[in-house]
Formats: sequence, C-alpha cells, structure tokens
Amino acid sequence: MLIREVVIDSTVRPNAAILNSAWQPRSLFATSLYPIGWGSAVRNEDYVSSSLRPIDVFPITTRVLDVLRVSDVTPGMRRVTLGGPGLAAHTADTGYPVQAFRSDGFDDEFKIILKHPDADVVVAPTQADGVLNWPMDNPLLVARTYTVRRWDPAAGEIDVDVVRHDSGPAGRWAQTVEPGEQVQIAGPKASSGQPEGADWILAAGDETALPAIGRWLENWPHGVPGQIFIEVAEQSHRQQLTQPDGVQLTWLVRDGAPAGTTSLLHDAVRAAPWWEGRVFVWLAGESLTLAPIRRWLRHEKQLPKAQLDVTGYWRRQPHAEDTGGLDVLGSTATHTLKLQKLADIVPGFAIRTAITMGLAAALESGPRTSGQIAAQTAAPETGIAKLLRYLASLGLVSRTADGRYGLTDFGAELNNDHLAGELDFAADHALRELAGLLCLTDAVESGRHGGSAWFSDAAPETVLTEPAVVAERIADEATKAGYLAGPLAHSPELRGLGSLAVMGLGAAVIASVLVREHDRLQVTVLATPAEIEVLRASAPAHERVRCAPADAGDAPEPTDAVLLVNVLNGSSDADAARHLRAIADGLNPGGRILVLTEVFDAQRAYPHDYAEDLIDFGLFGGGSRDHGEYASLFAAAGLGGMRGETLGWGFTLVSLAPRRPQDEG
Repeated sequence: MLIREVVIDSTVRPNAAILNSAWQPRSLFATSLYPIGWGSAVRNEDYVSSSLRPIDVFPITTRVLDVLRVSDVTPGMRRVTLGGPGLAAHTADTGYPVQAFRSDGFDDEFKIILKHPDADVVVAPTQADGVLNWPMDNPLLVARTYTVRRWDPAAGEIDVDVVRHDSGPAGRWAQTVEPGEQVQIAGPKASSGQPEGADWILAAGDETALPAIGRWLENWPHGVPGQIFIEVAEQSHRQQLTQPDGVQLTWLVRDGAPAGTTSLLHDAVRAAPWWEGRVFVWLAGESLTLAPIRRWLRHEKQLPKAQLDVTGYWRRQPHAEDTGGLDVLGSTATHTLKLQKLADIVPGFAIRTAITMGLAAALESGPRTSGQIAAQTAAPETGIAKLLRYLASLGLVSRTADGRYGLTDFGAELNNDHLAGELDFAADHALRELAGLLCLTDAVESGRHGGSAWFSDAAPETVLTEPAVVAERIADEATKAGYLAGPLAHSPELRGLGSLAVMGLGAAVIASVLVREHDRLQVTVLATPAEIEVLRASAPAHERVRCAPADAGDAPEPTDAVLLVNVLNGSSDADAARHLRAIADGLNPGGRILVLTEVFDAQRAYPHDYAEDLIDFGLFGGGSRDHGEYASLFAAAGLGGMRGETLGWGFTLVSLAPRRPQDEG
C-alpha cells in the first residue's frame, strides 16, 4: 500500500497512542549490513508533486532522557525540559548505534513513552538498525507524540510544551512529573524545512499547535509575510511570541467552549485576506475541525498538495451514545462472531462507495433527504437510499423522524480527507487493492496471478493504466522516493558510474537527485508509455536524464548499472529471474544490478504488510520476499557478488553482478 504524504504523521495526539506504521518500516536485509549516509535533504524540484518544504530524513532512534525542569508557560501550557547524556550519540543496549539527537524543523515531532497504570515497568520500543522494534502486541504500550518546542544543542536541552489537562496518560504525566525523573522518547525521524518559493504563509492551529508555531516564529523565513491564527481556551492562555516584520498574529479565544467544538479557525481562515502570489498553508490541531478548512482550500482556492500541510494532532472523542452501536471484537465475543466480522466485506465496500460517491460531503452541511443527496451526487435515488439505509445500520448516519439523513459523530470521520484519499475507489492504490483481492483466490489456486478470471486475457495491471490513475500513483510514489533518494545518492555503489538505468517507484525523483549529486552521471528512466507521458508533462527536465520505454527488466541499451526500485514484488519468481537475466545481458563489462527493496521479516511485520503481500500475489503472482527468498531468486538469475546496505525506512540496497564462468566452481 502506497504511503501518502509521509512528511505528515496523521496519527491522533495527544489523546491516543501513536503507533503509526510509518514509525515501523519493514525489516532490514540483514543485521550485519551497514547503514549508509543519511541527512540529505530532498529539494522540492525533485518531486512530481509533493511539498514546498524540503525534507531531511535520518534514522529513527529511541533514548532515555532526564527531566531537568518543569514550569508553566501559561495556565494552559506546561513546559517540561529534557536533557542528559542520552542526547549524545551512543550505543543502545541492543548493540545498535543511536545517533545524536537532532531537530532542525519547527514542527519536528517525537514520541514520549509513558508507563501504563497496570504495568510494573514502562513498555517501550528497543533500538534496531535505523528503525525501532515496537512491542505492538503488548496492550500496556503507551506512547504520545509532541512537538519539539526548543532544541538547544549547546545546552543539551529539549523543551516540550504540553497542554494542561487532567485526562489521558500524557496530561497526567505533565501534571505530576518532577525534575530528576527519567523518560524514554522515540524520534524525531525527519525534519522539514521552510517552504521554498512561497510568497506568503497562512498558518492556523489550536493550542496543540502552539509549540510548533512558536518555534516557527523564532525561525521565520526572512522577508516572507504571513497571517497566523491561534485558537486558545481563554485570554490567559495567550503567549508572548516572537512576531517578525510582516507577520500578522491573531488570537482566537473559545471563552468556555470545549476544544474542538467551535468554527473559530474555519471562520478566520475563510475571512482572511487572500494576498497576491504563491501561498503556503500550514494547519494543525483537532482533526475534524481542520477537515472542512482543508476541503475549502483544496476545492474553493484550488490549492495543490504542494502548498498545503495539514496535520491532525488530536481528535475530539465522540459521545458514548454516538458510537453507532458498532460491536467491537472483544474477549466476550465467540470465535464464530469474530470470524464473521473479520470475513464481512460489505462494510468496507459500502464505506468506500460512500466516499467515492461524495456522500459524506453532501451530508456535511446538515441532514438531507435521500432525494436531495441523490441530486447533489448526481446519482439515482434508488441506490443512494439503499446505501444510506445500510450506513445507518453501521452507525455512520442517522435518520430523523422526517426522513432526513445526517452524519453521526462516528460518521463524520468519512470526511477525513486523508482517510477518504486512501479509500476512494477512484484512487490508484484503492483500485490496486480491489484488483488484487479479486484475483487472490485464482492466484492461490493456480500459483500465478489470477487476472484471467476477472480481466479476460489482459493482465490485471491494465486496470491501473488510465492517465489520471497513473498520474496520481506517480505523485504518491514521488513522496516516498524522496525519503530514499538522498541516502541512495551517497551510496558507494553509485560512485564512478557513467550511466545508470532506473526503473520502479519514484524513478524520476531518484534520477533528478542522482544527477545533481553525480555531475557526470547519465540516467535513463525506464517506464511504461503511460508513465512517460505523465513524466514529460510534469517532471522537470534535465539534460542528463531521459525517459525510455521498457518492459519490466529490460534495459534499452548497454549501461553501467540498472537500479530496480521496489520492482520485483510485481513478478513471480520465474518472471523475476528471467527479467534479472535480461538486465544482466545488457550491462557493460563490470556492470552491476542494484535492487532497492523492502525485505519481509515475519518477526516485525504488521497485518498491512501481510495484506500487501497478498495483493501483490493476486495481481502479479509475486509479493514480498524475505532474505532467504531473495537470495534464492538472485542465485536462480545467475547473479552473485552480493553486497547489501541498509538505506533506512525499511529499505535495503542490494548490489549484484552476473556470475562469471570461473565463479561456478
């Protein structure tokens, strides 16, 4: 499953545990492999579509710090200052290196690991090779995410500002923590820089966004005007913040209204004067409050993703009576009931259909009849009425006495833009999931991709070649590739190459970074004709980068090396070996094949990793491979001289060479 805008951690905070899969990449190729250079920022011109903010990625670390001071910034905000020897580079108890603490961006986030009331000791992650091992199956794991308010390397201090409240583990921790105690943290994992090419900045957030906004104002880009709106509970919660020239700061006070229940931010942003030039918008706070602001900016102001950074820091909890009566699988459920619920595919399809149809957006402004919703979605009322009736049974919508339908607090999550983007059947990754699952039974029965049963004689991937679908996939892959391109550019395997062919995930992004870092390198991006059309229309041109059509595994002409980025998952073992042999035949003397891939590790895998493996198998007869399976594949392809490097984020770069006759003995 493709990673969305990975610059943003969308998990809820501080009221829910932060266990985002982005914090637990897939396992590394082997524990003996060595990590290579991190800390290379990816510039926005490297993206087909990403963000105006360049990102700097580094290994994910965990460390134990001392509580140095505790003070109150305002009656509504408590500051905890952390420090100690754990900030320095050291070796973890697990034997893996922990790099020195680093935080360069104004909204850098890290996790605080807290003790569960029922636990004897803190349940916490352990350090691995550039990633963390999280005890995901332990219900006593408690983690909350906060922003680095201040990082002073000279003094060796971190400030974290916590909104004062009595509920939740983090709120109670901030209320009772004292100097001399210790706390374990995890991260940050990356830093995003100032928006490049923005003529002005619009920023808005509630009190949970105050630490990031405060740090941003202290490091504001010189000469860039801005408008900032901050919502707080009461007048006494306003802070003395730095205010650069040209920046307008507006405080919005709830005056007793609960957090996450007002339209103050929405009204302020919509009423703000829209200045000339290219704007960059940054929003953070309660996720449901931000959703309509984001939609207004995207739809009414036509802002592209690159100019919009929206992060839901927390989510207002629905009332108990608004849970919709959904039965949650628990210890009292029978095995039969559990299995029935796990096997029920109708809710997923119905919810995705509602999102694809725009049904939730039609209900956002208030209750509507099925006829009104049908008119707004341009669909016949018969099907809309049936869909609404089913969604009501799930607790996502409610029906009034006069026959109108409205969203419940639970159903309001259907308007979560990030979630909707993942579930919309018009999106590339949703189509891919659907096609893969349709093919799965036939694939398992036959041992090869199951496309013939559903897609006639065409390969199942043909359903994913529509221009709009291809464009969206390339944009999504560009973001993920941005995390890999910088470290890859510093790999020893790239040194001295005169020519390189690149194929797979984010190939154009990777090519643009490599030619920037290697001034004599010529790069050919191998892609399908549909992909080439999108890249020519949207990717920046470079005299040393060209595109060429190629099937999987075919190099158009002799080259010093061929780089395959997450390509082999889309082929069966037999096809992958055949493709690798074809590539080897096209290499210049002494040439190598470079495979950049995520290697499967059952000990660290999550359910979505297994799901992705099944989808790839259904679509292509391929799927994820572990260390041994890759070794067998490379041997079957006649490749040897294997070298490996941990690139981070669960990716490994494997360098291979064709076996020579003298190697066979």
